[in-house]
Amino acid sequence: MIYYIAAIANGFLSVINKMVNVKAGECLGTARGALINYIEASVIAFCLVYITGKGGEFSLSFIKEVPLLFYLGSVCGLVAMIFLIIGTKNTGAMTSTVLMLFGQLSASIVLDYVFFGTFRPIQILGIFMILSGIAWKEKLRELELRKSILMNTKEEIE
Repeated sequence: MIYYIAAIANGFLSVINKMVNVKAGECLGTARGALINYIEASVIAFCLVYITGKGGEFSLSFIKEVPLLFYLGSVCGLVAMIFLIIGTKNTGAMTSTVLMLFGQLSASIVLDYVFFGTFRPIQILGIFMILSGIAWKEKLRELELRKSILMNTKEEIE
C-alpha cells in the first residue's frame, strides 16, 4: 500500500515540479529554467548523501566506477525537462500532463517487454482510451474558443 501512496505522491509532486519549472522557463528562458531545476536537485542530493554519512560518493574513483548507462538517466531527465517547459507553455498543464503520461505509459510497455518479457495488449487499449480523452478535451476547448470568438465578434458588431 505504501508504494501506491508513494506513486500518487510522486504524480502530485511531478505536476507541481512541472508548473514551477514552466514558470522558471518563462521568466529565465528554457535552458536557464532547466538549469535552476538541476542545480536545486544537485544541492539536495549532495545534502542527502552528506546526511547519510557516506562521503565515498564524492570521490573521483566512485564517479568513474559508475556505469555510463546510469548517467543516461540525468541526460534523459534534462532533455525531458526542456521538452516539458516548451510543451507545457504551449499546451497547458492538463494536456501536457496527460501527454507526458502517454509517453511514460508507452515507454513502460516497451521497457517491460525488453527487460521482463511481459506484454499485455489491454495496456495499449488503456493508452488509446487516454488519447481519446485528450482528443475529446481538445475538441471541447476548440469549440469553447470558437464560441468565445463568435460572442466577442457579435458584441463588437452591436
